[in-house]
Amino acid sequence: MKSRGTPVGEVDATVYRSNTLAPVQRQTLEFLRNFIADHGYGPTLKDIAEHIGVKSVSTAHFHLERLEDKGFIRRGDDGSIELIESAKPQLGPTAVPLAGVIAAGVPIEAIQQQTMIDIPSSMISGRGEVFCLEVSGESMIDAHICDRDIVVIRRQDSADDNDIVVALLEDGSATLKTYRRLKNGKVMLIPANPTLSPITLDKVTIQGKVIGIIRELH
Repeated sequence: MKSRGTPVGEVDATVYRSNTLAPVQRQTLEFLRNFIADHGYGPTLKDIAEHIGVKSVSTAHFHLERLEDKGFIRRGDDGSIELIESAKPQLGPTAVPLAGVIAAGVPIEAIQQQTMIDIPSSMISGRGEVFCLEVSGESMIDAHICDRDIVVIRRQDSADDNDIVVALLEDGSATLKTYRRLKNGKVMLIPANPTLSPITLDKVTIQGKVIGIIRELH
């Protein structure tokens, strides 16, 4: 069972997240709409994987599951795909960029696309730019950050020990971990999951600090 408390601001907020999609899922949904309009039937998993630029059809299947979970499509036992049209939510004055997916697990390539998502006004402090990322993985589960949560990030390029940060590694991959500066000058990125080991690096680029969480309850 997933933990429900959190040391940072958490919102029980299906209203904020139920119709939000990670950028690659929006790309997938748009492809489905265009393909079905042109052909009268849905694309194969291979078609979807090629369109979104991944090699594995399991990744395409994963994104279809997310679209179905969030009510955008319905899949039949025969593999058919039906679009479920619904009104797009109106964005409010506290809408911020949903900038992509962040790994709470093995680092993944940073995603630069973005859409917008409403967040509670209490998470807008006026002390800098705020954006959101969707979490993939459970390396921060003991810090009450779960797979599929939306984390609210304040953009900053520095961090204090024990801050939960978005860290960009030298190879261009990004991860969500607890930050700690070691006495030898190196940086340790620490997961909040006893089955995983910390990552020790000569340097990382800090892109922001977690200031809140938005979770969809099922």
